[in-house]
Amino acid sequence: MARHQKDIFAQNNRYEGNIFRRIGRWFGRLKGWQKGLLIGLLVIIIIVIGIASYAFSKLGLLDRVELDEKKLSCVDVDGYINILLLGVDSRDMDNIEGAGADAIMILSIKEETGEVKLMSVYRDTYLKFGDTDTYGKITDANRYGGPQMMISSLNQAMDMNISKFVVVNFKAVADLVDAVDGITVDVQEEEIQQLNKYTIQTANNIGKKNYKLVEQAGKQTLEGVQAVSYGRIRKGVGDDFKRTERMRTVLSLVFEKLKTMSVGELDDMLDMMLPQVKTNLSNSDMLGLASRLIDFNIKSGAGWPYHVTGGYLNGISYVFPDDLLANTKELHEKMFDQKDYEPTEAVQTISAAISGTVSGSNVKPRDLDLPETVDPDPGNEDQNMGPNGSGNEGQGGNSGGSSTEKPKPDPEPTTPEEPTTPEEPTTPEEPTTPEEPTTPDPGTETVQS
Repeated sequence: MARHQKDIFAQNNRYEGNIFRRIGRWFGRLKGWQKGLLIGLLVIIIIVIGIASYAFSKLGLLDRVELDEKKLSCVDVDGYINILLLGVDSRDMDNIEGAGADAIMILSIKEETGEVKLMSVYRDTYLKFGDTDTYGKITDANRYGGPQMMISSLNQAMDMNISKFVVVNFKAVADLVDAVDGITVDVQEEEIQQLNKYTIQTANNIGKKNYKLVEQAGKQTLEGVQAVSYGRIRKGVGDDFKRTERMRTVLSLVFEKLKTMSVGELDDMLDMMLPQVKTNLSNSDMLGLASRLIDFNIKSGAGWPYHVTGGYLNGISYVFPDDLLANTKELHEKMFDQKDYEPTEAVQTISAAISGTVSGSNVKPRDLDLPETVDPDPGNEDQNMGPNGSGNEGQGGNSGGSSTEKPKPDPEPTTPEEPTTPEEPTTPEEPTTPEEPTTPDPGTETVQS
C-alpha cells in the first residue's frame, strides 16, 4: 500500500513538472509585446484581488441591520438613489431603537450625473408614524420603531424610495471630525452660549473628559465635540431651520477634508469609524458609493418641509407642514425635476389629517424664528433642547461665553427619561367647516414627546 501511494505521488510530481514545462515553453514562444501585456494583466488581477480583499475586510467591520423592504412604503423616484442618514442621541449603539433621531438627512444621488444633494428634515415635524394611526414628531419615529418606522414615515409623507440607511451617534461624528483635524467654521457671537452649552452636554454624553469651549466669535477650527454641538444648537439662533443648515455644513466640510486624506489616514479612519456605524447597505452598495466619492459634487439642499407653521399641541412644540400635499409636490419638482408631480393618495390622506389638527382649537401658534419667552412647562427645563430632542421648550442652559473656566454641567443632562405613549391619546378635533372635513379618523392619536 505504501509503495502504491509513493507511485501515485511520483506520477503527480511528474505531471506537475510537465505542466510547468509546457507553460514555460508556451510563454517563451510569445512575442515581447505579448509577454508584457500578459504580465501587466497578471499584475492588475493581483492588485484588484488585493484591493477587493482589503475592502471586504474593512466592510466586515460594519454593524449590519436587516429591514423588511416590503414594509417601507417606497414610491418610485426614477433616476435617483435616496439614502437616509440618521444621527441618534444614543451613547450605546447596540440598541438604536429607542433613541431619538437628532439629525435626519436624506442623501440624494442623481444616477446619471453623480450629483449629490443633502436635504434635512426638521426633527420636530408633525407626521404620521409608519402604518400606525399615531402622529407626532418625526424624531420619535425612530424611538418607537427604529429605522424601519422612520423610513416608512418619511416615504409615505414625501413619496420617496428610501430603502437604505446609515445610523451614527454623537460619538461617531465627533471621532470623525477629530480624524480630519477639525473643521473651520465662522462662529457668530449669538451662537457662542448655545454652542458651549451643547459642548458640555455632548462631551458628557460620549464620555469625553477633555474638550474646549469657544471664547470668541469668528473663523476658527472646531474639534469633534464642538462640531457636533455646532450642528445641534438652535434656540434663539434660527430655530430648527438654522440647525439643519448647520448640520449640512458640518457634513459637507468633513466630506471635503476626507477627499484630501492620504491612504494611511483613510485606513486609520475606517478602522475607527466603521465599527460605530449601523446600516443595511450591502458590500456592493458601499463599494459602488465609494467608487464615485471623488466625482461626487455635493450641493446643500434646503430643509423640508419648505413651508411650515409653528405651534403647541397640548403644551408640546411642533413644526406643522403648511399643506403637506403642496410641500411634497414642491419637493419632487425641485429635487427630482418632476414637473407637474401629483402626490399619492397616502400623502393626500396624511395632509388632510394634519390640516384638521392644525385647524383645531388645541393648537396654539408660536413664532419659529424667535427664541421662546414662555415655557409651557417650567418643570421640564430644556427637554426639547436636550439630547433626546423631545418635549417642551425650556429656558435652562449653561453659559459658555468668554469664560476660561468650564461651566459645570447640569446633573445628568444627557439621560432624559424615555418618552412614553400617552395612556389617553389626543384625537384632533373636528374642524368647524363640515363641508370640507380635514380631520383624520377618530383612531388617530398624537404622541406627546
